[in-house]
Amino acid sequence: MDDLVYKKHRINPSSGLSSESNQLNVDKLGESSMPSLEKLQEKQRSELLEMSQVRYGFKGSKVEILFAPLEIVKTMSEAQVFKILLNSPEHERADQVLYALAKGALDASMANQILSGLALLSKFKSIRHA
Repeated sequence: MDDLVYKKHRINPSSGLSSESNQLNVDKLGESSMPSLEKLQEKQRSELLEMSQVRYGFKGSKVEILFAPLEIVKTMSEAQVFKILLNSPEHERADQVLYALAKGALDASMANQILSGLALLSKFKSIRHA
């Protein structure tokens, strides 16, 4: 039967390496197998961009858009984009951000931050009404 208690992997003491050098080897292995936060964030941004481009027909087949796209431009700040979004219907806001990302009016990092902010606003609204 498997033991449900975590046990640290022990390095064979007969290998002739000191415990310090063994720990360095383990650390190096751990570092190389784990991607950095920067790499994970970049992967997330590229996947978000690709998903939005596919969703709105910039990549792949043509798609019919059922909302009037907002006038979001690349030079706008996050606060300006939020101001425009708050004047649009709540159920369209995330789609507006993804559409702006897909057409190149927002970069993936800002779009990700705005989508996170919209999610937080939605949570606060549901807490307030509960």
